[in-house]
Amino acid sequence: MKKCLVRFVVGLVVGLSCLGGARVALADMLITPTMVVFEGRDRFATVTIVNTGDKVKAYEFGWEFFDMKEEDGTYTLQDKPATDFDLSQHIVFAPRRVTLLPGAKQRVRMALRRSAEIPDGDYHVHFKFSSAPNDLSVDKTLNGRVAMGVNIAVSYAIPVVFRVGEVQVKADIGEISLSRDARSGFINVAVPVVRVEGNYSVLGYLRIFHVVDGQEELVGELSNANIFSEINSRVFDVHLTKEITGGALKVVLRYYDKKNDFIYDERVFDVE
Repeated sequence: MKKCLVRFVVGLVVGLSCLGGARVALADMLITPTMVVFEGRDRFATVTIVNTGDKVKAYEFGWEFFDMKEEDGTYTLQDKPATDFDLSQHIVFAPRRVTLLPGAKQRVRMALRRSAEIPDGDYHVHFKFSSAPNDLSVDKTLNGRVAMGVNIAVSYAIPVVFRVGEVQVKADIGEISLSRDARSGFINVAVPVVRVEGNYSVLGYLRIFHVVDGQEELVGELSNANIFSEINSRVFDVHLTKEITGGALKVVLRYYDKKNDFIYDERVFDVE
């Protein structure tokens, strides 16, 4: 059902928007997936890191605590978890540090230690990947190959979520607004989302389709469209990959795991 009218003057856009995905590429590392969720009977998970640089790199892994800010969805670093239950104390992982040749990858395996006394709820911690100084030099080798050391600090953290009990959560998409990024020229769609029921996190994958004459074309998407349990709403900014004229925009917020067909909400907005 069409909900509202969006008036927007469309010009020419050159380039591509930043699309969400199940992996993230940084200066010298590729990480997949970008979120780990333990629920139901889940006990084990695996995260893979790839050295995408041209030098041998050492990486260290550990935990960090963040709270999500409702104003803009950014994170604030904390020195302890927001809940009495500290998820980091209940997950073991290995290895804790690796050294990788260019193009090499490493799987980090996690195991959840679950006790019977955990209250129903939603708990999260962030798993941090950090490039670390290595002791390799030009006259040392790794796996029979000459290696050179480099010390550039790069880090990235992905959320790890543990959901206990019967998960019930409902989220609604609000009225979208369109604008144009002054620097990139991209069309930006601001999508407000509110959790209207339940105390669990909204773990979302946001997709936007351009609908013309009944035909749908994917023109924007955002992975990790999450609203963690400490906040109730966020506005997600999605850059479209192409110009749009006429028709409508269909906005779909579904569960982050695309193998699950659960949809939190979807709405259609006319574009003129």
